[in-house]
Amino acid sequence: MTASLLWKRIWRHKLFYLFMLPGIIWFFLFSYVPLYGVQVAFRDFRFSGGFSGSPWAGLKYFHQFFDYYQSSKLIRNTILISLLKLVIGFAMPIVLAILLNEVKNVRFKKTVQTLSYLPYFVSWVVVVTLMQRLLSQYGGPVNNLLVSTDLVKDPVQFLNNTSWFYQVILGSDVWKNIGWNSIIYIAAIAGIDQQLYEAAKMDGAGRFRQIWHITMPGIRNIAVILFILATGSLMSAGYEQLLLLNGPATAAIGSVLDVHVINAGINEGRLSYAAAVGLFQSVIALVLILTVNRVARKVSDVSLF
Repeated sequence: MTASLLWKRIWRHKLFYLFMLPGIIWFFLFSYVPLYGVQVAFRDFRFSGGFSGSPWAGLKYFHQFFDYYQSSKLIRNTILISLLKLVIGFAMPIVLAILLNEVKNVRFKKTVQTLSYLPYFVSWVVVVTLMQRLLSQYGGPVNNLLVSTDLVKDPVQFLNNTSWFYQVILGSDVWKNIGWNSIIYIAAIAGIDQQLYEAAKMDGAGRFRQIWHITMPGIRNIAVILFILATGSLMSAGYEQLLLLNGPATAAIGSVLDVHVINAGINEGRLSYAAAVGLFQSVIALVLILTVNRVARKVSDVSLF
């Protein structure tokens, strides 16, 4: 396509591009302009010198991170927690969307949708405070229920316990995000031609066969795209949640890169070191997205580009 033909097409659909303009401006200001500050990772940053006046340090801070005795543990914990969230947290919104699609009672369906969306808008500080009250070993309603029904003899220490750490992290993450993440799947299911379901019924297909042969293929492309995007967060396990739920007792399995970066940059004032670790995370995320996108394009003919 020649440049003149491209501009003619853009001008013909100028109203659509006008609607895109706010998003483009947002990405430019908050995603591309800040890239100028990436050079902090390669400088001995000084506030007096600024970006351009601080001396170059090369790969000094990258070497510092990989020489840090806990770097391998931080990377391992981050990948493990993110992978668990990706595998479980990615599938649950699909399940919820399919279940809601099968509900025929409109009032019940809307009530469940609203209740599942609400936790997404609640701060992690509030969520963790609520969890501390509910899961408290002393007087918490969950433990009271377990003990009163003789499911356990003694109250269970759910928080600050390595045996329950991953369950608490995954459970709270799914509860908080499942409703919001299911919205796009619900929209995709709503766009499936209803005549396909009618034809399947006439052929004698039950609800499970309709889900397997119509609903699942109908949302496959959307699921692949979202999975590709989700792989970019494999090096980011979630700052607020891990900062609030991790403690000295679970530090061996709960210390992640996100919290390490914030502590190094803000609490310790090591801005160049924190920028180097953050850049390392971003580069790995980019490589993962490009790799998964390439694999998806070959396997399913669906990709971001």
